[in-house]
Amino acid sequence: MIKHKILSYKIRRGLKKGKFEHQAHPYHKLKKVGIIFSFDDLKKHEAIKKFIKTLKADGIEVIPLAYRPKDTQNFEFYFDFFEDKDVGFFGKINNPYFQSFMNQKLEYLFCLDDTPNLYLQYLLVHSKADARIGCYQSTEEQSSFFELMIKPKENGNTKILTEEIIHYVRKISGNN
Repeated sequence: MIKHKILSYKIRRGLKKGKFEHQAHPYHKLKKVGIIFSFDDLKKHEAIKKFIKTLKADGIEVIPLAYRPKDTQNFEFYFDFFEDKDVGFFGKINNPYFQSFMNQKLEYLFCLDDTPNLYLQYLLVHSKADARIGCYQSTEEQSSFFELMIKPKENGNTKILTEEIIHYVRKISGNN
């Protein structure tokens, strides 16, 4: 598909251009973070709601954005999302939630997919986040999207991934 080729090109170009200083923030000083993920199932949805609740309880503003794949059931979807149809033929994204998310200045951007799809890669490269955190990626190409990667004890389990993200982000900043 042409739009996927164009998006891939924009991602590669963004990775080359994106040579800016990323920075870590102490957990207790975080003010605003972003969360991106693909909506797969209700179990993942529940884990993400719990993750957001934990962050908010610690006084952190959370901006979530989800990618909803075609033919995915919309259970009780509480998050702003975008779909394939929101991406034009030449890779232009026509979704107000996506555009708003891209304009947010974030301290951390958490990607909660085991392997980010093309749209999430685009967000990782072009967002205004100081640091990008996600699941461990074994290839150099995939790992270039993150400053910190977490290898969960169980792959494919968003609940464990989010618990470990919280654990390690608190630990590196001295908040056990």
